[in-house]
Amino acid sequence: MVFEALWTRAMTASARGTAAAPGRNVRQKAGLNRAILATGWGGLRTMLADKAPRLLAVDPAHTSQTSAACGHADAASRPSRASFECVVCGHADHADLNAARNVRRRGLALLHGEGQSHSATPVTRETDRRLAA
Repeated sequence: MVFEALWTRAMTASARGTAAAPGRNVRQKAGLNRAILATGWGGLRTMLADKAPRLLAVDPAHTSQTSAACGHADAASRPSRASFECVVCGHADHADLNAARNVRRRGLALLHGEGQSHSATPVTRETDRRLAA
């Protein structure tokens, strides 16, 4: 099973800022933080670790900006939040589906030993529990 190694702690960091430089959209960020934390991604990962023989954590960087068809990465390929349209090959898809295909491809490459990097390492039940702590 393959999943993105998302940094929930960094994603839910406060937007309050300081007295000298207050944050922007603090209320919206607080609502987003509550929604992210309510989904229980860590709990889901723990349950999957109990059931799946192996979990592979892949680096989430640029998965939503990379074409699943040609592999070209460009921020301009995301004309909107929900759509993906590659500026090189013209591949069009829903952004989430395109990103999921990229995550799967990275997981399969990791499984087969291609393109190994320090950030994409196999996660066993022991290391997964350490990540959740």
